[in-house]
Amino acid sequence: MNVLLIFVVGAVVLVGGLLLLRPIRSIIGANAAFGLELVLAFLIPAAALWLECSLWALIASTISVVAAYRWVSPSVLQKASDLLGCYRLPLYLLSVFGIALLVLVAIPVTTFLTSPGEIGIHFDRLLKVNMRNVMVVVYSAAILYMIAYYSEIRSGMTLLSIGAFFLSWIYAFVLPFGFPMLTGLAFEQLQRTLASTSLRTLIDLLVVVSIGLTLRLFWKRFGTRAILGAMLIANSSILLAAGISINRDQVGMSGGGDPASMSEKTLQFSRSHPNTLFIFLDRFMGSHVESILESHPDLAQRLSGFIWYPRTVSAGQNSIAGLHPLLGGYDYTPVEMNRRGMPLRDLAVEAFSILPRNFADKGYRVNFVNPRGLGFTMQGDCDFLRFDGVTCTHIPASISHQKAKAMGFPINALAEANYADLLVLLGAMRVAPYAMKEAIYVNGPWKPFLDHSAGTTLREWAELEAMDQMTEIDEFGPSFNFISNILPHEPYFMGLDCLPKPEALTLSKDELKSHGHGSLFSLQHANTARCALLSVARFFDYMKAEGVYDNTTIVIASDHGIVGSVQDSSRRAVEGGATDNAYVSLRPLVMLKRAGGSGPLKVSEDFMPNAEVPSSLCKDIGGCVNPYLNKKPVEAMGRDDPFFASLVPWQFSMQKPNSFVITKQLVLKGKDPFDIRGWSTREP
Repeated sequence: MNVLLIFVVGAVVLVGGLLLLRPIRSIIGANAAFGLELVLAFLIPAAALWLECSLWALIASTISVVAAYRWVSPSVLQKASDLLGCYRLPLYLLSVFGIALLVLVAIPVTTFLTSPGEIGIHFDRLLKVNMRNVMVVVYSAAILYMIAYYSEIRSGMTLLSIGAFFLSWIYAFVLPFGFPMLTGLAFEQLQRTLASTSLRTLIDLLVVVSIGLTLRLFWKRFGTRAILGAMLIANSSILLAAGISINRDQVGMSGGGDPASMSEKTLQFSRSHPNTLFIFLDRFMGSHVESILESHPDLAQRLSGFIWYPRTVSAGQNSIAGLHPLLGGYDYTPVEMNRRGMPLRDLAVEAFSILPRNFADKGYRVNFVNPRGLGFTMQGDCDFLRFDGVTCTHIPASISHQKAKAMGFPINALAEANYADLLVLLGAMRVAPYAMKEAIYVNGPWKPFLDHSAGTTLREWAELEAMDQMTEIDEFGPSFNFISNILPHEPYFMGLDCLPKPEALTLSKDELKSHGHGSLFSLQHANTARCALLSVARFFDYMKAEGVYDNTTIVIASDHGIVGSVQDSSRRAVEGGATDNAYVSLRPLVMLKRAGGSGPLKVSEDFMPNAEVPSSLCKDIGGCVNPYLNKKPVEAMGRDDPFFASLVPWQFSMQKPNSFVITKQLVLKGKDPFDIRGWSTREP
């Protein structure tokens, strides 16, 4: 829609609204009339974003508000000019600077950038480019202020910018964001009902009116200098928060390694010596196994020798809380790590090091592949696993590129510049009122980022499918292999035929119902978990053909379940009553096969937290010790009853330097995670 048309329509609508309010102003009172004027002033730019989601549409609609107000009530703006006095320009520029700083720098750094190395982007670029853009915004605003010849127009621009500044603070730091977390650069589930959208818009109107009336009262009581002081303090706090986050989390690189040094043969197995294989599938909800076996009964034979432990639980509902116990045992639950009082990054590296160091000490060749999260970086920094006998690497891009080429699937790397644009878009959503958030999501420039998410799904699928291609079989000695994969975490572009698609999987409500799911989000995760397990089973078929399956101990495990609109409809969950997502999010996958194990897949009803995976694997080498805790044995030590699951923020940057920020704890007594009577909540 033409920006000029938005300006004209906005001005006409507001003029009409203000004129209609004139006759009733004396009846409803000054404060009520002022509140209604604020509602009109908010609805016009909100509607403009729905018509055209662009910065120019927002600017045009905002100027139309000022122009209309000057035409209808010039005396009010003249009084504002007298009140603002010599502080008008500083207040205007401080407001614009504060909003730009929030959107372009502070929120991307402190909220959405989970670690400095995410997707290889450097703080260097984020700060240099985006801070430059902050100043471009300020200078552009100053030019616009200069062009606005009339004093009343300048005063109106200043008042709106001050209100917008405090409004952005409220939505950024006080009110809940209103959307789930990101995954694969896309929001997990965004669809809102009309009732939800209407309620959120009503909240917007109440917030706008409340802020406007509060500022008006504050201004009358304390004067313009107090407003200026408050804005100086607020802007300083933004800069301070961003600076602390940068200094605390500075790692610099993604830890992806040098592509030129990567080999496609990342896994090693021996036909004549024992092997251990640890397949980590991020976010695989364990109860999915029940429905997968029902739809693929042949899997019970293909997963020969395996034992599935459905009664398992994780130490947290996200990777930062659930991954470290999975790799290092009970000493690396959030509760235990907090007791140490050491830098979290150091403790996290310890957890990653327990298995490779112990197996390397027993003469195993250790291959750690794709150690995501190592060193508190998204990709995993292999420099933290430089031990004798340990090889840490990442799967080269050639693996997924070969699959993409064979399928005719476009896969493009997301440039740093585009990623910075994504962070800006997310920052804008964070500070925007709910009605504007919806408009940004529906009409915003998301396609480049969604295309990249489709590429992520393809990459993870391709890497699972190519495990045989990445395997080297020899006679040189025992081997320990760890490989992680996040396909269950990136389910949105996986088709029902278990092939990745350029477009997200969508189904009608009737189709969802026929598949036994109440939401598309739920079906997407169940479908992709099924596809991931089928890919793993195909690799086991290859291992059997090559003669390295029987002499290999294998564990397939995940770090946590699913956070979102997913209910557990499995038999055990229904019988025990623990079907709610609060428990689903703590329900990981644990499947174990001992070397020499045979026969169809068995099911054990024993309690098996995924924190016991390390001690289970270590039985093959006579047990493991923790070299960082005076060679303490890695074992359960009876700490699994009660079992504490800690809810912590999902970002690395949101933790304290020496401890996790635990917002809530779920406590399980009785060693049955499906029995809802055993669960209770405890504030930390």
